[in-house]
Amino acid sequence: MTAAHAVLVETPAYLESAIAAPSAEETIRNLVHDMRQPLSSMEAIAYFLEMTLPAEQTEARQYMRRLQQLVDQANCILQNTVSDARKPCGSAPGLSAR
Repeated sequence: MTAAHAVLVETPAYLESAIAAPSAEETIRNLVHDMRQPLSSMEAIAYFLEMTLPAEQTEARQYMRRLQQLVDQANCILQNTVSDARKPCGSAPGLSAR
């Protein structure tokens, strides 16, 4: 005699919330990761442009260095967002520390 039996397994409530939504920490880590990608691209482009600009274009070179400083500062802020050990970020010239 063969009979099909269904087995009902209840998921504990504490696991349902963990399965349903990522933790706040995981969400922040994913957000930081997603933000670092375009920052890395901007930094690479600024570096490339600074290296390929003619020497007489000093103003454009300064803008590229400034962009690199801002990217560094943004990366530091992102790192501090996910890090327990918070260290002060180096301030780019012309920026006030907040």
